[in-house]
Amino acid sequence: MRIREIVAISGMGGLFKVEGQKVNGLIVTSLAEGWTKFVSNRQNMFSPLDNISIYTDADNVELADLFLDIHAKMAEHPAPDSNADGAALRNWFLAILPTHDQEKVYTSDIKKIIKWYHILNEHGIIDDEIKARAEEEASGNKEVTEEKGSEQ
Repeated sequence: MRIREIVAISGMGGLFKVEGQKVNGLIVTSLAEGWTKFVSNRQNMFSPLDNISIYTDADNVELADLFLDIHAKMAEHPAPDSNADGAALRNWFLAILPTHDQEKVYTSDIKKIIKWYHILNEHGIIDDEIKARAEEEASGNKEVTEEKGSEQ
């Protein structure tokens, strides 16, 4: 499962895997509770995780890339409890993404990022994303090599 298959839904806590799509909404499965149901787009807004980015001093950072950075840095910078005080959360996030815009990225955003990271990591989605990106990169390099070989 990839991060691009996961959505956050307004008014509903947690993250959801998109199972299917209808004209007036999505069929989703809760990653936390495991139930599957139809959710109307008339009452809820859907935010695919691969469309969310974090404000920085320069270019914005995609949330999927941030989750991979958190995963890589978790050994040296373990995530605090999402209910920790604002200063502890901000200090941790500065260690993970030092260039984030501190005026636009709120403590509530950091809490949500920590909660979402743990949900994705528990379900193996972070590891799946790492593997899929490595495979895409390897196949991309293979295609470039094959094109150079055919030109000679």
